[in-house]
Amino acid sequence: MLKILNEKVLKTDEEIRTLYKDCKYIYLVDSYEKAIDDEGYLYCVSTSNDSYMELIDKRDRLEHNGKICVLRGSYNNGGAVGVQYDYTYCKSI
Repeated sequence: MLKILNEKVLKTDEEIRTLYKDCKYIYLVDSYEKAIDDEGYLYCVSTSNDSYMELIDKRDRLEHNGKICVLRGSYNNGGAVGVQYDYTYCKSI
């Protein structure tokens, strides 16, 4: 399931990972320079593989609308370290 949160409170990636374990998520950042700070405004959370394509669609729409977003997280399918973890920095052209 995809949950749209559109939060206005700045959170670190670690805080988001703790709150939404085994999920993939998108957070928004204020500028390209801040994308490396590992913090942002949580926009949405995908809780399972079933909503992965919805998550990608949201990312693409945000990017198209000029938003700077980061897609991160893991569904932890298989549980292997370093496997199936997304970190995508979205940049509009």
